[in-house]
Amino acid sequence: MKSRTSFLGVCCLLLVTACATPSKQFAKVAINSGFADFSINTGHFTHQLYINERARHPSPAGVVHVYLDGDGTPWEQQRWISDDPTSRNPIILELMRQDNKPSLLLGRPCYHGFNKETACHHKYWTSHRYAKEIVSSMVIALKRWVTLHPCQHIVLIGFSGGGALAVLMANLDPNIQSVVTVAANLDTNAWATYHHYQALSGSLNPAKLTLNTQLQQIHLAGLKDKVVPASLIKGFADKQVNVRYIAYPHFDHHCCWVKEWPTILSLF
Repeated sequence: MKSRTSFLGVCCLLLVTACATPSKQFAKVAINSGFADFSINTGHFTHQLYINERARHPSPAGVVHVYLDGDGTPWEQQRWISDDPTSRNPIILELMRQDNKPSLLLGRPCYHGFNKETACHHKYWTSHRYAKEIVSSMVIALKRWVTLHPCQHIVLIGFSGGGALAVLMANLDPNIQSVVTVAANLDTNAWATYHHYQALSGSLNPAKLTLNTQLQQIHLAGLKDKVVPASLIKGFADKQVNVRYIAYPHFDHHCCWVKEWPTILSLF
């Protein structure tokens, strides 16, 4: 009887875990990592933030690292639009967990459980994932957080699609002094052509921007990356000023950024 009860308990636990949404799974990992959760409404979208201990009381003259996650899962099996696009494999949290600087994850509109909000049409995680209104809301949310927690120097750190957003945000807030991208989609048209995808018709393309020359830029690429080829990242970097492009011969889109992250943090 005891064995049967234990078996049923395990089955129930597995069922609950399997039914948990990507947003809830992401939140669980974030909270278990010691991050506090916080949300900001910009009047159009709501943004989820996860904040490490040091970012709760940053130095007004200090630096804050702002992490931006990738596109997550906009499509299920590349055929059906996802109900919840939040990342299933939150590498961004693994990176942030190793960061001893004041750090926060700034969530995207319609991610992290806000996909049912009135403003959240599924286009905002498919064709319009880097739309002007998405970028504007991200900047407003960041400025509101800085108003509550003043700091002098913001470093945007974007992984994959989050790198595209980092570049698109960079010229829009004077507190942003550095941009670091990791395996980032910095040319959406070339990326869509490479994969034979439809163009992101409602999105801004980072490749069309020249960032402020005062901004420090670091763009990291894996030479084995088949999701965002290194050539796309290098093509963007070659057109910029005050930039470092670093290619890792044995890295792909997911490996081995987490392992190398402590060393990468020393670059900025």
